[in-house]
Amino acid sequence: MRRLPHLTREEFQNYWEKQHPHSASPNAAELLGIRKYVQVFPISEEENREVKEIRNGMDEFDGVAEIWIDDLETFTTKWKKGEGKEAFGAFLEDEKNFVDWERSVCFLAEEKVVLSGQ
Repeated sequence: MRRLPHLTREEFQNYWEKQHPHSASPNAAELLGIRKYVQVFPISEEENREVKEIRNGMDEFDGVAEIWIDDLETFTTKWKKGEGKEAFGAFLEDEKNFVDWERSVCFLAEEKVVLSGQ
């Protein structure tokens, strides 16, 4: 995700971490079948500059949200109907306060573990 232009990275991350998770009903995770919600915060732009230059990469992002559900059926049935749809709608509405979706990416994915140290 990338922040709205009027926000600093710190303001974006602070809002996302402290305010956004509470923008829907207290049982939103249950209604949406969410098993795990992870917020990934990149380290400073200065510290990431070398990695970007090595790969000739794009400008940095401000955060990555990982929302873990059991399967696509959970998304189809719980996120699009009834109380789950209302909870999801509350999150979408709140995202207008900090996420610039015109410059951000959102997608469904399936994890494939290639290497595990366990």
